[in-house]
Amino acid sequence: MSFALSLSTILEFVLAMLLAATLVYCAKLEKGLRQLREDQETLNATVRSLNAGIVAAQTSLAALKSAAKEAGEALGAKVPSARALADELSMLVTSADRIASRIEGAFERPVRGPRPDAHTLGDSLRAVR
Repeated sequence: MSFALSLSTILEFVLAMLLAATLVYCAKLEKGLRQLREDQETLNATVRSLNAGIVAAQTSLAALKSAAKEAGEALGAKVPSARALADELSMLVTSADRIASRIEGAFERPVRGPRPDAHTLGDSLRAVR
C-alpha cells in the first residue's frame, strides 16, 4: 500500500504541476487577449477616423466638382465674346497695317514742289484716317 500511496502522491504531484502550467498558460493567454482587445479598440478608432476623413474628402470633392462646373459655365459664356473681340482686334490690326503702309508710301514719294508745312502734313494724316 505504500507503493500505491506513493503512486497516488506522484500522480497528484504531476497533476498539480500540470495545473500550475495551465494557470501560467491561462495568465499568458489572458494577457494576450487583453492586448488584443486594446489593439482592436485602437483599430476601431483608426477606422472611425478614416471614415470621417473619407466623408470629408467626399464633401470636398463634391464642392470641387460644383465649383469646376460653375467655372466652366462662366468660361463657356465668355468664350464667344472673347472670340468676337479677338476678331475685332485682328480687323483693327489689319486696318492699322494698311494705314501704316499708306503713311510710309506718302513719305517715300519724292516731294514735288515746295515742301509741305506741318499744317498741310497734319491735314494729310487726318485725311488718311
